[in-house]
Amino acid sequence: MNSSAAASRRFDDRAPTHEPLLSIVCAVRNGQATLGQLIDSYAAQQTAQSELLVFDAMSTDGSWSIVEAARGTVAAALSESDRGIYDAWNKALPWCRGRYVAYIGCDDRLAPGALQALLAAIAACPSDATDAPHVIAGFNVLTRQGTPAELLGEPFRLARLPRRLMMAHVMAAHNRHWLVSAGGYDSSFRSSGDYELLLRERNGLRVQTLPAVLAFMEDGGTSRQRWTPHLENFRARRKARLGTPLSIWLFVRAIGFTALRMLRLK
Repeated sequence: MNSSAAASRRFDDRAPTHEPLLSIVCAVRNGQATLGQLIDSYAAQQTAQSELLVFDAMSTDGSWSIVEAARGTVAAALSESDRGIYDAWNKALPWCRGRYVAYIGCDDRLAPGALQALLAAIAACPSDATDAPHVIAGFNVLTRQGTPAELLGEPFRLARLPRRLMMAHVMAAHNRHWLVSAGGYDSSFRSSGDYELLLRERNGLRVQTLPAVLAFMEDGGTSRQRWTPHLENFRARRKARLGTPLSIWLFVRAIGFTALRMLRLK
């Protein structure tokens, strides 16, 4: 298959009138080893009020074959080159039909009961976008080689947002109309685009904390690298005009904590 043909790989099996409560987006590149497990974790909970969309960055392994074999569980998919995960998420947004949009990595899994909990929370939200939460976030369990290691996330407090991203982002549901009006994600970021979006839209930000584990997140992704996320968080704070002294102090403190953790692991 030549490159132009490969770039056009796609399918959309949804009925024209299908409008679910939740769209789940998975961006993948060479995720053959774990993608099937993610799809299975969704299939075990799949309902008519949800849809799973996969956006593949021209994988060179068997990822696309796994996606095509899962048609029926995967509602729609696209395979073409992108400039990183936030570029893929932005491309996905026009495809999403849900009132809310959640994101999950190809090496993550939905927690048991996660979809039911999220759908119930979304169904209870006001239909008017001016009153509905911008984000509904639960908790994640960090895993290392599939073994639970740490609980991630805490109840959201807007006053603490400049210091850190409190919410567990995997499977946090974002109001689709809000995402569109915000202009989506800044694709120049590699790991902190979700944090930058919240800082950018922090005025009037409404976040609902859901007391449920929504996903198992495997350690080792871009956002779990030792140094890059701290640099990107610093850039996100500067872009949000939080002030140079605060941004520098938070950056130095984060680097210090990371260095201490590394020493303890030795």
